[in-house]
Amino acid sequence: MRHIFLIAAAVALTGCAAGDHTHAGEGIEISNAHINPPLPGQTTGVAFMQLNNYGDDDRLLAVTSEASDRVELHTHLHEGGVMKMRRVDGIALPHDAAVELKPGSFHIMLYETKVTLGDEIVLTLDFENADDLTVVAPVVKRGEMTGGDADHGSHSGH
Repeated sequence: MRHIFLIAAAVALTGCAAGDHTHAGEGIEISNAHINPPLPGQTTGVAFMQLNNYGDDDRLLAVTSEASDRVELHTHLHEGGVMKMRRVDGIALPHDAAVELKPGSFHIMLYETKVTLGDEIVLTLDFENADDLTVVAPVVKRGEMTGGDADHGSHSGH
């Protein structure tokens, strides 16, 4: 956990606070990154954000964090009138498009996490072509930030 706070402090010193927008060298911009903590009695949190790709077509392949031993990319699918969550191996980021990770769509699951309201968690996003990006995501109550987060529980270049 100490490592997370050191990285967050370093990011803050460079002027990239949570909620700011930054372009990577390859043109990936991340905004509105935030995490909903686990529900009472649970250990799984969920992260949301918006990814804008101003560069060539790319894919988000994985996310890692010291706040969780297992982080997975997920989406929701409608099958037979039932909404089901499924793990995905990547999220396409087409050129000149925005992809929103949000409830009922793509999102990031943080398993066995102990994040709590007010924490700032460092997430590292691994892309197929672009360099890794480090995101500082505040842990907020469901429904805060981008709104409508009732379904689930900042950044700089690498």
